[in-house]
Amino acid sequence: MRGMMKSGALALALLVALCGASIAQTPVRNDNIYKAKEEGWFWYERAPEEVKKEEVKPPLPKPAPMPSVIKLEAPKENKIEPLSVKWFQEEYLNLVYTAIDNPSEENVRNYRYATRVMLDKASNFTSQFKRQSLLDPLLDESVRSPFASAMRGSFASWSAKAKQSAVRNMNKSAGLWVFLDDECPFCSMQYPIIARLAKEMEFEVFYITPDGNRPNWMMGNALVLKDSGQSKHLRIGVRPAIALVVPPEKVTVLTQGLLSQDLLEERILVAGDAAGLVSGKERKNAFPEERGVMTPEDIKSLGEEMLKDKNALTPGAQKRIQERY
Repeated sequence: MRGMMKSGALALALLVALCGASIAQTPVRNDNIYKAKEEGWFWYERAPEEVKKEEVKPPLPKPAPMPSVIKLEAPKENKIEPLSVKWFQEEYLNLVYTAIDNPSEENVRNYRYATRVMLDKASNFTSQFKRQSLLDPLLDESVRSPFASAMRGSFASWSAKAKQSAVRNMNKSAGLWVFLDDECPFCSMQYPIIARLAKEMEFEVFYITPDGNRPNWMMGNALVLKDSGQSKHLRIGVRPAIALVVPPEKVTVLTQGLLSQDLLEERILVAGDAAGLVSGKERKNAFPEERGVMTPEDIKSLGEEMLKDKNALTPGAQKRIQERY
């Protein structure tokens, strides 16, 4: 009996503890509750919408700096000076065509007066050109090669002697090969010319025939050799043929066919000059037409000088011309 009472007391204590805890957790009455408005879904109040957080966009890159403004200049008008050479190039034919297509008094008169102006411009240029030739020795062509009738004969005689002297001085360094054939009709005509030149210029001459035999019309004791391939090597297909030989290996064909002595001497001179057999004062006398003439190297160097100084044309040309006299 005492045990049952003890158990009941414990259960009652436990119940009281639980009720006390519940009462302790119950909030104290707040009079503000009665003053508040009706709230909640029961009173048809919508739940507040969630505030969406705005997406933070990355900052835009800074724009590249604008390029500096380039001022475009208006294209310059190519104004052509009236009655200049450029003007005549562009307008003269128009005047001609207009006058032909519509030969009115005005059109024909315009064409004729334009022609007169053009001719007068040419006359003025020619007059100044001649005046400078007379007053500037470096521009006087008669200084290079006299062409006046009073001097022409004397100059031609002097020039011929200078050329012959240069040719004669080659005889120690060069000789001639003469290709002949007994059946060639012109070979008999060429032989005495060669023989006379060889005697006057003291040149050593070798006559070459296909079989090595002396032609019937050949006089004297000239040496005759057999063609052992020389004509084929030099591509000689016509006889008579003459070649200048500068030992050990320089051979220049001067002619294939009949040639006079003066022309033959001139070709020997040119071939010998190319082989380096003419130089110095002898060369200047042998080629008087080249006196005062600027060489390609002179002109090239003058052009390079003008790249550095645009005013170098006249003094540079004067200097180089003087050096060539």
